[in-house]
Formats: sequence, C-alpha cells, structure tokens
Amino acid sequence: MKKIIANKIRCKRCNSEIESRSVHDYVSCECGAVAVDGGHEYIRRTFMKDPDEDFEELSVYEEISTHGTV
Repeated sequence: MKKIIANKIRCKRCNSEIESRSVHDYVSCECGAVAVDGGHEYIRRTFMKDPDEDFEELSVYEEISTHGTV
C-alpha cells in the first residue's frame, strides 16, 4: 500500500511546478494547461490533450506495510 507524501507535477508547457497539499486543493499551473487535486488523500490530474505531453509526474509516495495489521 502506498501513502501520498507529495502530490505534484511539472507543466511541460510553462514549466510551473504545482502541488496539491490538502483534499480538494485544486491547483492549476500558470498557463492553465494542467492541474492537480487531492492533497495526500488521492491523485487527480487535469490536462489539455495527453498526459505524457502535458506534464511530468513529480509525486512522492511512501510504501506502508500492512503486514501484521488486524
């Protein structure tokens, strides 16, 4: 299981790095081509055409062990 540590991307059009820090924290880049949402709860991306062309993923995750948990 993964825990979201940082929910962020870099826009390949305007080079802005944007990060969503809390639930429903919808953040757009400077040119409006991409956006992030979800904070540490979920990952949501909004983009113009193609995610591979529009943004670079910069999110950071931590692996959480569920072994031994009841």
